[in-house]
Parts: sequence; structure tokens; C-alpha cells
Amino acid sequence: MASQRALLPRSTPAASGMSSRSITALLDRLEARSIECHSLMVVRHGHVVAEGWWAPYSAERPHLLYSLTKSFTSVAVGLAIADGLLSLDDRVVHVLPDHVPAGISDQGSRITVHHLLSMTAGHLTDSLAEAWELEPDDLVKGFLGLPFAVAEGTRHTYDNSTTFILARMVERVTGRGLAEFLDERLFKPMGVDHAEWDRVKSGAVFGFHGLHLTTEAIAAFGELLLRGGMWGDRRLVPGEWVELATGRHVDCVPFKEGGRR
Repeated sequence: MASQRALLPRSTPAASGMSSRSITALLDRLEARSIECHSLMVVRHGHVVAEGWWAPYSAERPHLLYSLTKSFTSVAVGLAIADGLLSLDDRVVHVLPDHVPAGISDQGSRITVHHLLSMTAGHLTDSLAEAWELEPDDLVKGFLGLPFAVAEGTRHTYDNSTTFILARMVERVTGRGLAEFLDERLFKPMGVDHAEWDRVKSGAVFGFHGLHLTTEAIAAFGELLLRGGMWGDRRLVPGEWVELATGRHVDCVPFKEGGRR
């Protein structure tokens, strides 16, 4: 693969006020603990001050981001809201009426964009497998058709289905595929030209998983958020959205090793 254009400027740890010994110590500790690393990129004051890859990974090779993909879908939601096409209070049943199951519960009909983003729809566990089993060809319908255990907005439960639904809502209101929408509004303006997506049988991207980017593109995305959505002199993401997306919205149930609480 041809080398990608640099997204971030390079510097040295010393020039950025960082001890190179601390980076060496980190690498030594990772090796001592036999932690399998794929890549490492340290960014300080907007400059890459250390970077490296472990074979077979390389600077040019896009890497599967797993659930970090959700953060990009969240940005797409924020852009749709900024465009006036969507709001936090919009209900799934209104935006995706053709995905509403017969006999939907009152709570299912109340689920909003905010509940999906904060993963507070009311399920006690990740609904993905059960929702897909209920409706193999329509995860949105399967999600809405499952029973809810607690009131919406009261308990956070990590739930992949919620972000899948957000992706479909963005696509519905924008008339664009999520991948194409983010290419136009985020990746191309940043100089990222290699975003790859895994897709479901219908051809839609997962939204909660499946985005592939290089290490530097991931670091650049983090830098974009640190800058409040600014890339150079261009605003790509509303600052209010970055603040909202990184704030606290609901108490979480403490994790207890070996069981649930």
C-alpha cells in the first residue's frame, strides 16, 4: 500500500516538553508484561513525538477499530443535529416508522436519540444477539421488540444495538450512507482517504463496529476532539457536540468482579 500523507506534524519528545525516558519506560513495561501491541503513537501539543508498529502491522495498514467506531457514529449524529435534520428528542418510531414491530411497548415507542447515545434504553445487558435472533433481517425492529427491564434514561448498559440504530437514523434523515456522510463531512476535510467499513448483509455499515483506519488517522481524530472539533482553521464538529458527547449523563451501575450488581 502506498504511504499515506501525514495528518499530523512530527516533533521530538524533548521539543514538546516530554521525557523520552518515559516513553522508553512504557515500552519496557509493555514488553515485560508480554502485552501484545499493534501500534503506538504519542501526540503532544498536536505533534507526533513517538510512533512505532509491531509486525505484521504498519503505518499504512488500516486497523479494525472495534467499538471505537461508535465515536465516529456519534460525530455523524452530532453533524445531523447541527444540520437541523435530527434532534436528541426524536423518537426511533418517528424517524424509522417502517422498522417498528407490531405491538411495540409504550417504552419502546418512547426511545429517543438521547437514550440511544447514552445507552439508557432500559435493557440490562447488551441486546445485540437477542435482537438479531428475534429479527435476523431487521435489528432495529428486534431491538424495539425486546422487553425492557428498567425505565428509559435511568440506567446505562453497554448496548451495541443502540449505535446500529443511530447509524440508520442518520442515514434516513441525511439520505446518505453513514460511510459516505462521514467521508464528506469528516474524513476528506481531515485528509483521511482510506476509511474502510465492514458491512451487514444488506450492505449497511455496522455503525457500532467495523471501521478500519490507520493509527495516525485515529490519533488525528483524537486531536480533533481535543481541539473542540476544529481542524486547522476549519470547524468540522460543533464544539457544543464535543462537550456534550464527552460529558456525564447518567450514573452507571458499578462493575463487580465475578458477578453483577
